[in-house]
Amino acid sequence: MSDTASKDIVIVGGGPVGAAAALGLARAGHGVTVLEARASMLADDRRTLAIAYGSKVILEDLGAWPEAHEVTPITNIHVTQRGHFGQTIITAEDAGVPALGYVMRYNALVEALARALNSAAIEVVTGAVVERVVSRDQDAEIHWNQGAASCRARLAVLADGGRELTAATFGTPEESRYTQVALVGQVHTDQPHHGRAYERFTPSGPVALLPFARHYALVWTGTQEAVEALIALPEAAFLARLQDYFGDRAGQFLDVSGRSWFPLTLKVVKQVTRPHAVCIGNAAQTMHPVAGQGFNLGLRDAAGLTRVAQGVARDALGGSEMLARYVAARARDRRAGINLTHALVTGFSNHLPLLPLLRGQALTAMSLLPVTRRALARVMMFGVGAGR
Repeated sequence: MSDTASKDIVIVGGGPVGAAAALGLARAGHGVTVLEARASMLADDRRTLAIAYGSKVILEDLGAWPEAHEVTPITNIHVTQRGHFGQTIITAEDAGVPALGYVMRYNALVEALARALNSAAIEVVTGAVVERVVSRDQDAEIHWNQGAASCRARLAVLADGGRELTAATFGTPEESRYTQVALVGQVHTDQPHHGRAYERFTPSGPVALLPFARHYALVWTGTQEAVEALIALPEAAFLARLQDYFGDRAGQFLDVSGRSWFPLTLKVVKQVTRPHAVCIGNAAQTMHPVAGQGFNLGLRDAAGLTRVAQGVARDALGGSEMLARYVAARARDRRAGINLTHALVTGFSNHLPLLPLLRGQALTAMSLLPVTRRALARVMMFGVGAGR
């Protein structure tokens, strides 16, 4: 593309959130170009994703839901705190849905989205490493591959692109690194999971088991020093440590594979729009994985942008009125998702003496009051202000 190329909407980043935004905006009648840094829209990534029921509704509507055999439904979530009283079980039946969420390989979702993109009238440019997005009064300029290519767009959507590009376009995000890192892996137990997920809060950080196929995806948070020591343990010693830490509610742990870790950071872009530019998903906010809200919040960003773009004329794309409506539409859900996740981490993962009692009372109250469980489940599935 040359400097004279002019586009309606250019999406930087063809990951799941960027691809979902492209599909929605194209369906809204706009011309869409996706710039993806990878050589292919497909990914060699074996991570697991926990996708809320509300996100399934979004993806199904876009024609991008994986085959049934590739997903495992979460029918209930068992929540406890280690060493103290208080527990609750949140069920799909309570929430009036077939499943609270679904667990799948990242690859499975990417492949479903790639198929949907191939069937839509969307231009996809791979191998496009975007270095600069320039917000201007009438449009945005996008430059990639060290200035070898560029174009103009009525609206530039950053759904990825890395920390430097986001900071250069929207300002340096507010960032704080948690004291925890996340250990991930896969574990088998001697009991079938029956669709149950576990979230166990401990002073060192939450531990989660997510049902997937015939095993669990494990997320175990702790200090980097502690997590590195766990990864270095022989398998039998690791399983014994996990059993002691988690208890036997999921059965006896038999084996573990794929142990690795990654750092945890809260990153929030305060002003998510510039003239003719907006950032969504991980480009706008990166969150702790507790409660699995980050990715689902990003998909709701994409869906919210699509709704705002419905019926907008080409010459009004990326204009101040459209972007103000997007910010207003997403502000409450975005703020609530970020604050809820941060509160769960800081409120359930520390050694303050009175908090276990308060947490136990909260979990017990939730267990005794179905309306409270239902309200929390609806927020986790659909966000705040979804009207469902």
